[in-house]
Amino acid sequence: MGFNLIGLGGAAAVLLACVGVFGELRQALFRRVQELDSWLAAVRVMQTEMTFGALPLSRLCGSITAQTDGAAAAFWQELAARLDAGSGLAASWQELLAENAAGAHLLPGDTQALRDLGAGLGASGLAQQKRLLALTEERLKALHTEAAERYRRLARLLAALGWSSGLLLICLAL
Repeated sequence: MGFNLIGLGGAAAVLLACVGVFGELRQALFRRVQELDSWLAAVRVMQTEMTFGALPLSRLCGSITAQTDGAAAAFWQELAARLDAGSGLAASWQELLAENAAGAHLLPGDTQALRDLGAGLGASGLAQQKRLLALTEERLKALHTEAAERYRRLARLLAALGWSSGLLLICLAL
């Protein structure tokens, strides 16, 4: 009787571990969608503020932080702090992207779109800035659509793989 309970507990642990591992993979895909959504919202706020607000950059960062959430909000908050401390925009932008890349779920193509945005901010006139933001918005929309489609396509597969791999390992252990 005791042996059966230990075996049953072990089987449950194996099953839950497999479901958890594949669940984490599924969550990573979803987090990428969320992060791209956050950045897309930040770019839209920036477009609106550039058109109607004409705020200094540090106040623009604060406005974006207040109107967005997630990874982009934290980025803009830190960028505002660095700009207030006297750091340059381009250097701060690239440093923050590099620092945040380790904890982010963005792919290199996602980060490149943001890197390009940072390289062009403040480097030209208002009309060119608006074009840059429109281009970045288009790129982020396409990346978001691709990420959402990938999540939709793989989410069920990863859930099924978690259960089936757990059951397979239990069967192999018997």
